[in-house]
Amino acid sequence: MSFNNITGQREVIDGLAFSIKNDRVAHAYVFTGPKGIGKRTVAKLFAGMLLCTCRTDMASCANCPSCSTYMEGSNPDFFVIERENSAIGIEEIRGIQSSILVKPLYSEKKVYVIADAENMTVQAQNCLLKILEEPPPYAVIILTASNYKALMETIRSRTLRYNFRKNTPQEVRTVLADRLGENNPRLDFLAAYADGVIGAALQIADSEEFASLRDSAVDVFMRLSAKASLSGVFREYDFFESNKESANVIFDAMLLFCRDLLVYKNTGKENMLINSDKRDIILNSAHKFTSQKLVNSIEEIEKARRSIAQNASFQLSVEVMLMKLQEEYS
Repeated sequence: MSFNNITGQREVIDGLAFSIKNDRVAHAYVFTGPKGIGKRTVAKLFAGMLLCTCRTDMASCANCPSCSTYMEGSNPDFFVIERENSAIGIEEIRGIQSSILVKPLYSEKKVYVIADAENMTVQAQNCLLKILEEPPPYAVIILTASNYKALMETIRSRTLRYNFRKNTPQEVRTVLADRLGENNPRLDFLAAYADGVIGAALQIADSEEFASLRDSAVDVFMRLSAKASLSGVFREYDFFESNKESANVIFDAMLLFCRDLLVYKNTGKENMLINSDKRDIILNSAHKFTSQKLVNSIEEIEKARRSIAQNASFQLSVEVMLMKLQEEYS
């Protein structure tokens, strides 16, 4: 387990390595940044290094009893709370409160990782605050959060923050090339679409559903822009209804396709396209659109997304968007 395996995030990695090398490890950290940026990966890597009894400043040894049990998932000095899209309750934090009083068995440190810490209830955060106020000298608590402001101010003030920044397109492309092969025709598109988030890039690269939804979303937009009938507009709603849980993926695909049409129409630069694998469609269609109509389309799609996020009727929001798009090109 080595920091050298992490792509980008040099400011974070250098800071953590410095703290290990100079024995200046804090009692509590919060790793912040977009979902999928690598916060949890680095948190667990850092935890493994803190537990290692023969570590360097950049890597754990992978051989000592602490490392062996850590890699097996049975190290008694390491605890992790992971609750995907669900609340972290007070009982789970009380579990930390009890176990943290027991000194480490294998290591000099005892490490706790709370992933997606913004999902802690108010009661759980207050319980954690009591731990942070007087932590044992051997304890290290690492929180990860995509929404830093969702943490109580008193927790934020008692943790050392490391902010994970988006990776460069080239860094994302390098990781994808290692996974998919350098000659994969989707590399440029996936690197651009992920917007600097390696986790997102890897997720969509492995998702056949994403590819299908994206293709269908582009087809819907093209049909609407081809002066679809009003009855045709309502038939298009069926696609949204059957993929309701993936509505944001569909909206993103439509928005980015409109964006590419707008960019190419106004610049003529193919290298600025995000949907690079749909270059032929974009180049052959851009002349059919005016810039204003594309801007209006983007606004209508965003308006539908906002309405749904504010708990408006899904069907009404989507149908209004579809009708507005149809009217734009009729």
